[in-house]
Amino acid sequence: MTKKTFYIGAFLAVALCLCFPGPPAHALEAHENIKGLFNTPGDVVIKCLECHKQRASEVLQSTHWTWERHRMVNGRQVMYGKKDSLAAFALDVASNPTRCLRCHISSTPEISVFEQGAPADVDCLVCHDTTGVYVRQSEGNGLEQADFETIAHNVGKPGPVNCMACHFADCGLTGSRPDAETKRRKLSFLTDVHMNGEATFFTCQTCHEYSGHLPAGAGGHTSGMNMPGQGCISCHTASPHLIMRLNQHAEFVSCSTCHIPEYASRIPAIVNWDWVLAGRIRPVSQSLTGSETLLQDSNGFTSSGMIRPFNVWDDGSDLVYTRGQRIKPQETTWLQKPAERNRGSKIAPFRILYGTQLYDAKYRYLISPLLSAAGEELFPGSDWDAVAREGMKAIVLPYSGEYGFAPTAAYRRLNHGVAPAANALGCMDCHGSSSRIDWEALGYDQDPWSGKQSGQPAVEPLQENSITEETEPIPPVQDLQFLPAQ
Repeated sequence: MTKKTFYIGAFLAVALCLCFPGPPAHALEAHENIKGLFNTPGDVVIKCLECHKQRASEVLQSTHWTWERHRMVNGRQVMYGKKDSLAAFALDVASNPTRCLRCHISSTPEISVFEQGAPADVDCLVCHDTTGVYVRQSEGNGLEQADFETIAHNVGKPGPVNCMACHFADCGLTGSRPDAETKRRKLSFLTDVHMNGEATFFTCQTCHEYSGHLPAGAGGHTSGMNMPGQGCISCHTASPHLIMRLNQHAEFVSCSTCHIPEYASRIPAIVNWDWVLAGRIRPVSQSLTGSETLLQDSNGFTSSGMIRPFNVWDDGSDLVYTRGQRIKPQETTWLQKPAERNRGSKIAPFRILYGTQLYDAKYRYLISPLLSAAGEELFPGSDWDAVAREGMKAIVLPYSGEYGFAPTAAYRRLNHGVAPAANALGCMDCHGSSSRIDWEALGYDQDPWSGKQSGQPAVEPLQENSITEETEPIPPVQDLQFLPAQ
């Protein structure tokens, strides 16, 4: 080798290293060398902020902190989210901060943190612990200084288990209640072909794409994922099938309609919550193949597995129940459902949560109750007058002192739990005499296999229930924030 050849080779090697640098080896070493007196999660966070203060500022602007995002609700584009919604059985965060804020990524579970949070209030560990040791519980977490130091040495990118610490109920990957057992949370991932570790192992961020701690764009963020089939196209294109007829279906049918044939296939999911039964029944379990499955618990939750989804038209927008909206107690009140059909709607799969819950018998609106702050029992003693009075006080709505129970229901989108392609629905699952689709409910005169359809809207818009009989007028209340009904 000549000197000229050597120098050229050395130059190219240096250039390649500059253009394609390897992973920063010092980053892991920096975490391994972290020292400090860590007696609480907050102590570790303060240490994190020495290098990552900008990241904490991003968190304070993110949906994970504010619990709201831009959504089309009741016909209007608004900022809307968990802290405002009554779509989950009319439960309000303001009435139940101790329970609800267990899933807020703050070290101080108070309502004020939504607007007045500081970088030091961010709980970094709930998302970045890779040891599995850290679990959101009581103050101090029951961990010792050595435990916190081990966690600090092993922080990393969030994995599915981190996300499932809070997203255990509505994402469709798990069953009805949070489970502290990491093993069980991991089992829940096996219900989605993208996350089963066999063919392709995705993380949540693969589809819910972020830049730092802020959404990277509507296509990868949660709001984009609410559009039927929108997230699938980014990887599979708009024509993923070899059979053109199937690709044509995608114009009117969401990908998930065929590729999520059932949900709760491994762990039962809630299908009903009857408050009347709370504290009055013994749990009902089913024993199969040596394992026990809880079908109904003492709080009145009923769970089931291998459930066939409901298919309705959906464009990603919602019609929701709002504070103070009058109801007809003898009819089912829809807390949340997709908006009426329009040009952007597709047939998409949903699950439905049914409930029997409190309403004010005089003013005719749903009551947001006060749940017990701790323990497994949500309504210990079932003192309905007390839980109604305290809960409504928190959301600044009058309580007449008279209550009753009314039926409710809410649609929930199914975006997770995608089955392998071989298990997707076939033509005769939806068409023919054994069809699982209610074509009439979708607005068709008959199965479109015949080529005839009505073109009528598939769902009625959710409007404030009108009451023909006289009802007590609601006393004026100051500073109420009402989301306008359609």
